[in-house]
Amino acid sequence: MLGKILLLIGLCWGTATAAPGEDSLNHYLDLVFDNLQVLIIENGLDPSPLPNATTSFSKKVLGVEWHGEAALYEGWLRGLSSMYRSSDANFIKDAEGVVIGISAGTGLDEMKGHYTCLAQFMDLGPIADVVIHVNGAAVSFEAALDREVCKFKVAKLNVDKIGHISVDVHGLGPLNWILEILTELVVNVTELFIRDTIEQTVQSMINEALDSVDLSSLAPLLGCDPVQ
Repeated sequence: MLGKILLLIGLCWGTATAAPGEDSLNHYLDLVFDNLQVLIIENGLDPSPLPNATTSFSKKVLGVEWHGEAALYEGWLRGLSSMYRSSDANFIKDAEGVVIGISAGTGLDEMKGHYTCLAQFMDLGPIADVVIHVNGAAVSFEAALDREVCKFKVAKLNVDKIGHISVDVHGLGPLNWILEILTELVVNVTELFIRDTIEQTVQSMINEALDSVDLSSLAPLLGCDPVQ
């Protein structure tokens, strides 16, 4: 219900206040990303469950090599719904100057996450807390104009850069020597999750958000009339 209310507010506000021009395009995309934030939350992606992961390690004790394993579980990441327009939006035009799409820089604010880690070595091991902090992300966005229905559809959504990921582990005790191994695992899993979720799952949600905002105010610049 909250999502429907916000979508309706966005529709009405965009129709009432936006004027044809570059400012209208920025305003249109801001409404799109406002609605996207609601959709991400409604679809259970903020906080989002992080995938379980394991890594192995070994160490010689009294001349005998022992093997251990660290398992990450009950993970979550908060902040994917912070996606926003980070630069001015631009029309993409063909050789004749006809609008065929739009582009903009987008980004995510800081994200925070957590894992529980079970580390076992020589049949013993602690349960540790893993705290994750991601210093945002930069994403490039392009959408193509479908003239038949006068709607934009995502053509490109690429995660260009993920900010520094810091990992704090508490409770490893005598297994603190596996900290570097565990940190590398957490960073790799978190990076891959952010990239895959934005470029695949969130892409379909952006199309839904694009459809939800009225394009009438941009029609004179697009050269097409939105289907009612």
